[in-house]
This record gives sequence, C-alpha cells and structure tokens, in this order.
Amino acid sequence: MRTLTIAALLSASMLAAPAALAQAAGAADAGGDAVQNGEIIVTAQRRSESLQRVPVSVMALTKDALASQNLNDLTQIARAAPSLQVGVDNSFAVRGIGTLAFAGTIDSSVAIAIDDVNLGRPVLNSPLLNDLARVEVLNGPQGLLFGKNASAGLLNIVTARPKLGDYSSSANLELLSRDKPSESGNAFGVIARETLNIPVTANSALRLSGLYSYQEPATTHVGAYAPGSRHDLNATSFSFKGKYLAELTDQLSFYAIGDYNENHGIAGIFDNTYRQVDVASVNLPSLNSVGITPGSRNFLFGGEASQFRDIKTGGAQGQLSYRMASGIEISNLFAWRFYTQNQAVDGDYLPGNGLNTNASQSRYDQYSNELRVALPAENRLSGQVGLYWFKSKLDLARQLAGNSYLPDAAVRGYPFCVGAVAVPGANPPTCSRSNVAQLGSDRNYVQNTQSYAGFGQLTYKVVDGLQLIAGGRVTHDKIDLVLSQNQLNYFQALGGPRGVFSSSYANTDFSWKAGAQFQATPTIMVYGFYGRGYKGPGFNDTFPTATANVVVRPETSRTAEIGVKSSFFNRKLTVNLSAFHTKFDDFQVQSFDATLATFQVQNAASVTSKGIEAMVIVAPFTGFTLTSSASLLSSKFDSFPGAQCYPTQTTYGCSATQSTFNASGLTLPAAPRFTSSMLARYEVPLEGTVKPFIQGNWYHRSSINYTVNQAPGATVGPIDVFGASIGAKLSNRVEISVFCKNCTNAINPTSIGVDSGDSNARNARGQATPKLSYTQQFGLDSVRSLGLNLAMNF
Repeated sequence: MRTLTIAALLSASMLAAPAALAQAAGAADAGGDAVQNGEIIVTAQRRSESLQRVPVSVMALTKDALASQNLNDLTQIARAAPSLQVGVDNSFAVRGIGTLAFAGTIDSSVAIAIDDVNLGRPVLNSPLLNDLARVEVLNGPQGLLFGKNASAGLLNIVTARPKLGDYSSSANLELLSRDKPSESGNAFGVIARETLNIPVTANSALRLSGLYSYQEPATTHVGAYAPGSRHDLNATSFSFKGKYLAELTDQLSFYAIGDYNENHGIAGIFDNTYRQVDVASVNLPSLNSVGITPGSRNFLFGGEASQFRDIKTGGAQGQLSYRMASGIEISNLFAWRFYTQNQAVDGDYLPGNGLNTNASQSRYDQYSNELRVALPAENRLSGQVGLYWFKSKLDLARQLAGNSYLPDAAVRGYPFCVGAVAVPGANPPTCSRSNVAQLGSDRNYVQNTQSYAGFGQLTYKVVDGLQLIAGGRVTHDKIDLVLSQNQLNYFQALGGPRGVFSSSYANTDFSWKAGAQFQATPTIMVYGFYGRGYKGPGFNDTFPTATANVVVRPETSRTAEIGVKSSFFNRKLTVNLSAFHTKFDDFQVQSFDATLATFQVQNAASVTSKGIEAMVIVAPFTGFTLTSSASLLSSKFDSFPGAQCYPTQTTYGCSATQSTFNASGLTLPAAPRFTSSMLARYEVPLEGTVKPFIQGNWYHRSSINYTVNQAPGATVGPIDVFGASIGAKLSNRVEISVFCKNCTNAINPTSIGVDSGDSNARNARGQATPKLSYTQQFGLDSVRSLGLNLAMNF
C-alpha cells in the first residue's frame, strides 16, 4: 500500500509540473546533441563527431534508444551492446575481459566516465540513468584520452547539457510488475524522473533533474530474522543533479555540475540463492529447515542476520573553456567525487550461523584535474594534448565471521580457545579469553593513490580522405597501503597473521597508439591501429604473511584493430565491422589460497582476446528502423598457473593434495562465444497528432561459464531474451506505452559461483573434506516484467 501511495503522489506531481511550465514554453527537446542530421554524434575521442567517422569500435545508445527498450541502468545496457557482459556483483566485462578480482584495492578493468570525469571506483556511479544524451560502450583498452587507464573498455555516460533560452520540462513515470517464481504474487517497481531546464540569463541556463526508484526483487526471503537485525531487501534510490552552463563571452564558457544520490537495499545486487548442493553439504539441514530446494529456478533464500546496503554518492565538477580566434580550445576540468558504503549480508543466506557476518564500511574520495588543449578538427593537424592529475583515498573496514553452524556457547568456550590458555580447575576447563566466532577475519585499511599523466593524440591529414593517427601517454602512479588485520579472536582466523602492515609502490609507464583512417567515399571509412594499453597497479587486500609482497603490478596490453564504417542508399543501410586482437600481460586476477582460506589478488595470467564485431542499421521506409549488432569472441588464458581447482576436480592435475592448476587454454568467465541483439521499431506515419508505434527486441547469448576453472555446474546454456512495447506519441509532448521485458520469462542468473563453505569443509578431526555446491545471483531483469511507461515533454 505504501508503494502504491508513493506512485500516485509522484504521478500527480509530475502531471502538475509540466502544466505549470507549458504556458511559458513550447515543445522542446530535453536531450542533448545525440543525433544531428540523422547521424549519431559521439564523444569517443573527447570531441563531438559522427559515429561513422570515429576510427574506433564503439556502440552508442541515444536517450531515445534507451527509452525505447526501457533500459534504466548500466547492467541493462548489456542487452543492447553485445560486447558488454555483466558478472559478479554487477561488475562489467568488455570483449570478455573484466575485473576478475573483487578487492577495492585495484582498479576496475572496465572504466566508467560521466561527463568527462573518470570514476576511480564503480561504486561512484549512480546505478539508475537519468537525463541522458547517450551512453557509449568503447570496446577495447582506453587510456589516452579518458583520465585513468582502463584495460578492457569504457562506459562513457554523457548527460544532457543545459539549453540556453529554453524553458522546458521532461517527466517520465514507469510502473512495472515483476514475476516472483517462488510464490504466487508479483513484485512491484516504480521509477519516476523529472528534469527542468530554466534560463537564468540570455547567456546562461540551469538544468535540474531528480529521480526516485523503488524495486522489489524476484527473490523471496523465508524463515525468521534474529531480534535486532536489520533487513532491507527492496531497492530504493533517489538522486538530484544540478547543472549550470554560462556562455560568459563568445569565446569563454563555464559549466558546473553537482549531484547527490542515495541507494538502499540489496535487491538486484545480493539476490543470492542455492543452485546445487552436495548430498553431504553442511548447508543441507538449514536448507531443509525452511523448505528451500536448490535448483536453477530457486528464488528462495534464508538468513537470520542483517541484510542491508546503504550507498551515498555525489560530488561536484567545474569546467572552464576558452576558444581562441584560431579555433584552438583550452579547457580545464576539476572534479571531486565521493561515496560512503555501509552494508551487511548473511554470508550463508540460511538460518543458523554458518557465516552470518559479511559486513563492510567504506569511504572513498577522489579529486582530479585535467588541462586540455584541442586543435581545430578542420585543420590538417588536429587532435588534443593535455595534463592529468588524480588523487584518491579509500578507507575501508570489513569483517567475515561465522560459527560453522555450531552453537554460540560452544565456539566461545573450551576447546575453542584462541590466543589463550584454558583455565584449570573447571570441568570442562574455561578460556581466559572468548572468541568472536568459530572462524572469520577482519581487516581495516587505508589506500592512497596518486596519478600524474601527460597525454596527446594527433591526426595529420596526408591527402584528402587519408589521415594518420598517433598518440601517447606517460603515466606515473604512486600507491600506498596501511592494513590492520585479524585484530579480533577467532578459533580459525582466515587470511593471514594478526598485525598492522604497510606497503607502497610507484611505477611510470608509456602507452601509445598509431594508426590510419581512410575515407574511401563520402559514406565509407576504413581504419586500423595498433597500440599499447595500461592499467595501473594495486594491492592484494590481505597480507598472507607478515613479510609478503602484496603489490599487484600494472597490467599491460597490445591491441591491433581494423574496421570499416559504411552507409548506403542515403543512410537507409548502415554497416559497421571491426576485427581485433588483444594480448594482455601481467593480467590482474584473483585466486584462492586453500591454506589461508582466502582469496589472493596477483599478476598470475596472460590472456588473448580476439574477435569480430558488427552493427547493421536498416531503415527501408518511413517509420521503420531495424538495428542489429553482434559479437563473435574468443577470450582465453594463455597462462594462469595459480587458478583454483574446484572441489572434486581431477583434471589438469588437480587432486586432494593439489589445489591449483594452470588454466591455459580455458575461456574467461563472462566471455560468450557469440552474442547478438536486435531492435525493430515501427512508427505508423499517420496524419494528425497521434503517432502509434510498436517495438520488439531480441537478445541472444551463447553458453557461458561463470568460473575460471570451468566448474561444470557454473555453466548456463544459450539464452534468448525477448522484449516488446506498444504505444503512441500524442502531439509530440506525451508518449504512453505498455511493455514487457524478458517477455517469455527466460530465467537466467547474472552469475554462478562455487559455495566457499562447502569447498572448504573439514571433518571433526580438522581434515579437509571439500564438497561441490553452487550459489547463483539474480538481477532484477532475470525474470519477466510487465509495465506501463508515461513520458511528458513541455
């Protein structure tokens, strides 16, 4: 009832706001310059240019394309960009390469930039999209032009800029009902957006946008919660952003952005259930006690401990730009971003204290400044050069703790004395110091990062149609870490000795790119380049020994790419193709240390990723557009000698005494062989103010395995996901539609993992008795959704 009341109030407020503005404003486009003269405009090279003239592989999704499929966050964009995949904890992979280590002490392989500011950690990104111009998926290593380096790819989010002299409002309301496979009812969802564009003076404008979202998950909690625990299962988000643009003179402009966002609840990120359980699993009694049957369609989970997630993000940025009479533009962009995160989940997702505590608190701040000089695009020598500075601080505290389903009284007393001697004279003897838990670990660390870079990328027009491209970047990274671990008492402390440890590291690197671009005809362009990419260093977030070297060295890559971008029949047919080959060295990856029972981040692998990407757009007659894209991929380890064996594995030399192997030749997780997407939209060309439309989309992905060691139960076969909508535009101001996402209810997890509790099980004598069980993670779009969308522009 509460959620329906909120939805009704939001609907009323959104209908009232445009009405008030309608008297002073005519029809206005609330988006940016995503499309000009029928061509998609991108900033993949930090300057506005046609997608068909950019010599890189990029998938651009305009605000209209996103709205057409009701794509609301970056994880959903994967359904429209085949080179992009979503993995564990909603991490991203591009061309099969993603972050295979989930420590906060290393950079993400796929970077995210919002309005030209590179985000040092993915958490900084507000998960819901609002007031966009477009989203660009840049395939392959990105490092020369977008702040800090990214070894796999970049998600470039461009929001709409304020419009001078335009008084307008844009509002959107989405209501949906989501399937809950484990019960008869449905889950409810609502997203409400509002944007106002307000002229301040003749040469300045303010743009204000806000968003509210409430989402109930498809999963269902069963069982009771412990007294005093907090359980926040539904996802609630709200955000506010203000943007101010002032054209101070004909040459000088100032652009400032400030925003604040809050996200609460575990839905869509920690929706974990049991997929398959060994017949002798230690988890079976707890599963049976609440009636959970493991399986691929199991949407039930338990857990009596706290389950919540609170994230606050925000920041401010300001850019001053000056265009000289010669056309040279000088700009300086300063930005500050922050997040705070406080979360806890019941680590075993079951009643009983197997591993009840998986909690963390963190604060992150980053500061960056970029000074850039851009030469006029029409010059024979064009391009840009600049200086970049970045500084960040991450302060994090985390604890894992559980009793392996033993009673609290047992683990806090004799014989589970840790760091203490049993007191004689009692029967049974007592401990002079009690334990926090039967097993666990705690760590608190502060990591500081500084990065300095000088960069440039220039284009020289040799003759009409042919230009050479060359660029380079010198980066100096300096990082330091101070870590305190295992300061609490556990009978079995995981992850290394007790103590306070520190480490530091510095590195200077030169990354570069060289290539050529040839405009064979006005509508056919071919390009090719070769370059060296770079991803900065980091740390393992555990000291396995007091003197261990925890530095994770930089990751480098060498990429060759060729492509053609073409259009025919007056843009009624567009065909873009690219082929690539990338070799990664010192690949940063996570593996499991069975002795310490913890994950270790290391430079343990070399990887080769190669493939072909294609995009075809067909617009044969007025009102109809068909967009299709596909990716054919091979992404494999050349060498990874520290890969973890899954329990019971006997291949590749794994055995009861050998817990690691060389994963050479195995496909990386989140690297399907073939992925494709298709969107067809028809707007009926009727006379009058009503313009009906119908839209359908199809996403196909070949089979995938979510683990490095290719554990057999972590494989998901080919999936096909269909979506559709039907509606009408009314007077170019109002659009209403009904839609379905995942219309056929093709249930699919976003990740599958081997259960760590069973894989590290021991008998009463302390001997290892590993068992093979699997857990799975579901997203909000892992099931069918039916909904209503209302958009208003005044």
